[in-house]
Amino acid sequence: MTTEQINKETGEKKKRKELKALGFIIVVLFPVLSVFAIGGYGLIIWLIQAFGGVIPH
Repeated sequence: MTTEQINKETGEKKKRKELKALGFIIVVLFPVLSVFAIGGYGLIIWLIQAFGGVIPH
């Protein structure tokens, strides 16, 4: 095997790992973080209203 072939293989493996990481971030991480962020915001609003009363308009 030549150095070019080895570099090509390692480059392909690296690219494949990067695509898997990107897929994980897009498919799993962003939706989970969104749910936690929205849920946390809702919890904060609920706690403010539960302990502080409803804010008059």
